[in-house]
Amino acid sequence: MDPGYARSDFQRTKIMSTHSMKTIVAASLIAVAGSAAFAGSNYIKPGEAQNTNSGVTLELVRAETDGVIYAYDNKSGTDGKVLGSAPVKAGVNTDVRVNFTTPALNDVLTVLYTTDTTTPAATAKVRDRNPID
Repeated sequence: MDPGYARSDFQRTKIMSTHSMKTIVAASLIAVAGSAAFAGSNYIKPGEAQNTNSGVTLELVRAETDGVIYAYDNKSGTDGKVLGSAPVKAGVNTDVRVNFTTPALNDVLTVLYTTDTTTPAATAKVRDRNPID
């Protein structure tokens, strides 16, 4: 009889547990390596579509250094009028609210500026829940 078939339930469970543990460890290492590589970048996660009349709330903003989020009407881009702005700290910022001094009637372009105030560090489009065209 083949020794592979003569294993007890205990031995089979032990072998499966060993393989499962190796898989978990490998997945954890990949996740940590991936997040470490991503940790140095700037980005904006806008979240769901919103009513953009008075402002927007950004779900997550990651900035390498202190910076500012500016909001523009998406049709005009960064050449258009600034609708509003909000400061962000270096690191992870959650639920960043940008209140508007001018109402937006459509999608909004959010731009993160850090140390270089002429080059965007990150951008994201916030979709208006009820756009007016």
